[in-house]
Amino acid sequence: MDDWRRVTGTQFLQAIWTILLLAVGAGIQLLQPVVGGLLRPTVFLSLSAVWIGGLVVIALYDRRHWNRMVEASSFKPNTGTTLADLETIKAGRSVTVETGIPDVLSQAHMTVHTPVEGVSASFTVQLRYVGSGGAEEGIQTGTDELDDSFVIRGTRENVGQLLSPEIQAMLMDIDTVGTCTITGSAVEYDIPFTRLEAAEIEQIATTVVALAERVEELANA
Repeated sequence: MDDWRRVTGTQFLQAIWTILLLAVGAGIQLLQPVVGGLLRPTVFLSLSAVWIGGLVVIALYDRRHWNRMVEASSFKPNTGTTLADLETIKAGRSVTVETGIPDVLSQAHMTVHTPVEGVSASFTVQLRYVGSGGAEEGIQTGTDELDDSFVIRGTRENVGQLLSPEIQAMLMDIDTVGTCTITGSAVEYDIPFTRLEAAEIEQIATTVVALAERVEELANA
């Protein structure tokens, strides 16, 4: 599934803006007989000011969207000692949001996380949302819409037990690119960008909570 938010994050847009300004600078240098070249103080300072101003505008735009998302959701900025950026309580369970850059070539990711309590089993089930074409690889659940939307990894036994009809219905309500990882210690949904709508982050948070409860239910059965 194509989602332009994969390539329109702050880091990517700032990189594109920088490349554009470098191209303009190269053009100015080629026109040295006319404008005095890039190293002429007024030209260099003007171009530098435009570049810095553009970087600031891009960052402020992303921050504005982030603030609007938070205001429209149940999440609040985390004021505790943990590294989470946001936190909320759903069904009596803490759900946190962390942002970070996995590597130097990536834009910022958002990870929605909730812990799993009292489970000692070691396993991993992974569901990667692709929008369509998921049925071509991974484990099939028999639910066509779910199989097409997600590439599912794990043992068939774990997948079959974990993905109850209720859980499947909640997963099919998700249309945000990302990877959900379920283990005996936590459930988290990693999204390769941070520009989400409030409804998206709420749906993902509700689903990771339901998955964590399902893991605990199976462990205590």
